[in-house]
Amino acid sequence: MSRRPITLRDVAERSASLGDFGRHLRDWLHELRRVSSRTQAMSAITEEPGRLLEKFPEGQVADAWLAAYAEHLAGKIGVPAPEWTLAPWRIAAEPIFDEGGDSAALRTLALARAPLAFKRRNIFTPSVDLPLSLRAGRPAKSVEEKRRTNAERQRRFRKARLDELATLRRLVRGRL
Repeated sequence: MSRRPITLRDVAERSASLGDFGRHLRDWLHELRRVSSRTQAMSAITEEPGRLLEKFPEGQVADAWLAAYAEHLAGKIGVPAPEWTLAPWRIAAEPIFDEGGDSAALRTLALARAPLAFKRRNIFTPSVDLPLSLRAGRPAKSVEEKRRTNAERQRRFRKARLDELATLRRLVRGRL
């Protein structure tokens, strides 16, 4: 599969190891940059990802990360977190320190700065990459969506002109 994952469910489906999970999660975050509306952002986290604990030994850690990102993103866009994020098995059994867990200073920084959604799942990280920038106005449309919309607009315009012409012809015939 060359396409990047668009939902957290895609991330889980494609992950066969913790390394795979990390790569796919980074790809998902990259795709999140393209999101321009709350609806699109919500669709990235709505479907429940499969349980990764059953796929590889460190799966519980990955399950916790998925739930943390989903809740964190939901908070950023101002909607309730999906129900699946509340599962008790989506909490890491042991505390996870993302960056420099061996250093006392970095651990303290991670404890202080980790977002609440991550702390709830026993994940401590000094920074969370969430490249979401919702834009005011209408959501961005793909070229294909624009083409479909324009084609439909042209069909409606042509039909309206044909209807007008038919009406004018009936009126002219009625006068003669």
